[in-house]
Amino acid sequence: MSKPRILVFGLDGGSFNFISGWLADGKLPNLARLVAQGTAGELESSLPPVTSPAWKCYAAGKYAGKLGVFWWQQLDPRTREVITPTSLSFKSAEVWDYLNQAGLRTGVIGVPRTYPPKTLNGFMVCGGPDVSQTGYTSPPELAAELEQALDYELNIKGDFFDATQDSPVVQEALAVIDKTFAAAAYLHRKDPVDFLHITTFDLNRLQHFFFDEAPTLWAWQIVDKWLGELAPQFDYTLVMSDHGTAKVAKVFFLNAWLKQQGYLFTRTRPADLLFRLGINRTTISRLLDVLHLKRLFPFELMRRIAYLLPSSTGVFGEFGNQAVVQRVDWTRTRAFALAQGPIYINRINRDLVPTEAAYQALCAELIQAIEAIRDPETGARVFVKVYRRDEAFHGPYAADGPDLLALNADEYHNRAGLAQPDPFQAHWQWKGNNRRFGMCILHGPGIRQQAEISGARIVDLAPTILHLADVPCPMISTAACLAMRSSLAPRWRSGRCAISPA
Repeated sequence: MSKPRILVFGLDGGSFNFISGWLADGKLPNLARLVAQGTAGELESSLPPVTSPAWKCYAAGKYAGKLGVFWWQQLDPRTREVITPTSLSFKSAEVWDYLNQAGLRTGVIGVPRTYPPKTLNGFMVCGGPDVSQTGYTSPPELAAELEQALDYELNIKGDFFDATQDSPVVQEALAVIDKTFAAAAYLHRKDPVDFLHITTFDLNRLQHFFFDEAPTLWAWQIVDKWLGELAPQFDYTLVMSDHGTAKVAKVFFLNAWLKQQGYLFTRTRPADLLFRLGINRTTISRLLDVLHLKRLFPFELMRRIAYLLPSSTGVFGEFGNQAVVQRVDWTRTRAFALAQGPIYINRINRDLVPTEAAYQALCAELIQAIEAIRDPETGARVFVKVYRRDEAFHGPYAADGPDLLALNADEYHNRAGLAQPDPFQAHWQWKGNNRRFGMCILHGPGIRQQAEISGARIVDLAPTILHLADVPCPMISTAACLAMRSSLAPRWRSGRCAISPA
């Protein structure tokens, strides 16, 4: 008996809260059809609800404490170096590996944190903002083939800051999204696979800067077009996201708050003089645009500029935390934050945190203080909860995680920052913020129509895919796997998702 063919559309930042109107208005007909003919609902993301590590939590069926990576970057408290993990940093096999072991061929395109690519029985094309323009495919020769056949692009060269819907960077992003799906269709047509996963990260970029405005709709319509073309070629279609997107009310700079409260101290670096003179990442980017020179500079060079110079708002690049760390006075600083949640306690300096009791007291003090932060204009809480490490992470690598994890309310974007005079900023380039709950739609034989999924978590999807493919689930015990094989489909039919003890 042949194995069922499974298609996964991974939509970074996708959530029903802002596309439901488009579904109802007929602007996304193929997605609307899947919702009507399948089962759908919200999907709980990882902690923190961020692209990295959320996509790996999906692929491995495990949370961060079992993977060893906790955010886009991690601080080594001993060396005070910021480490940027790669695909090799995650300590787990993934759903496509288990499918390969069972004899199924797999194709994976666009998933963040897959660089460098692994060898599959099938193909892999890496994705996300951390991918180099070289060596991004497996087999290696696929890169040249895609570039020649489709003019394939991995990254946009433009800057979304101050962009409008007419800005060239919007068309760049839409083209990258379209080419991601075109590459999947091209490779599957040339070399059909049993399991095909496609993720588009640039959808999330557009949602951050435009939320539910026209450029985001255009991107979703590209997704919908390709869904209509590809889904009929498979038995099961799963549409899912790593996290959702909510409308931003304000930005909160947690490091600026830590500095204001006396937990963090800074020192001046030579590049800070350039910022005071008006020379920053934003002005350089605009100058390159005016001179039509931006495309002449490699993506890696533009990233290095983001490491050294902040934008006009004083924020360094998303992966520029080493530049922030270098501005911290570690002889006096007790606590330091990365964006979107991780907080590290300076335990290396024994004068500041001399004992375990002092460490626990500082953690308790910070939890109470951060959870008490309110928006002075509305009284709304900025953070819904601050987790201790042993609350947020479980598994063999949990001890490598940050000391605390601050989960912000959906409408408050925690940017961490450092040099801002006020922790709150009402006017920010982002209009969409990461939301803890994303989306999930499952369609195929035996799946109940118009049912609502409840209680689904991102780590439940890998076991679900394996069950649909009639492959044992290594994430759980044999007894639990046998129970799943007999009960998973009924759970989906009754509107519930499989539960994996991840």
